[in-house]
Amino acid sequence: MIKTDAVVMQAAFQSSEVTISSERRASLARKGQILYGKYCGTHGEGICSESFAEYHIWRGELVVARDFLKFLKAQSELLQGTVALDSRASEQLRITDHLIERIENLLGENIIQLELASELPTR
Repeated sequence: MIKTDAVVMQAAFQSSEVTISSERRASLARKGQILYGKYCGTHGEGICSESFAEYHIWRGELVVARDFLKFLKAQSELLQGTVALDSRASEQLRITDHLIERIENLLGENIIQLELASELPTR
């Protein structure tokens, strides 16, 4: 989890969804995939991947987290098909499915916060 009370994180916070270029979006999608594969998909509990998604949600780059979720869901489907053939796939599937759930929760919480912020009266 990111430290949302850190000064640097407060400076990066966006209270509305921001648009990013297609080049940056593609680059970040690849970065998320690399983080998942190197550090989280086979060796950990998805903490670095979760932090990656959370950071971009915090910055208002919700599309990055949504793209990452699409990738994770595809990975989950692939793993479901290999569980019977690969003893590690079952654990990877568990990690991936929990990661999907946590990121969906982060996105859901952020969307609620954005909706509340948009309903506040402006002066």
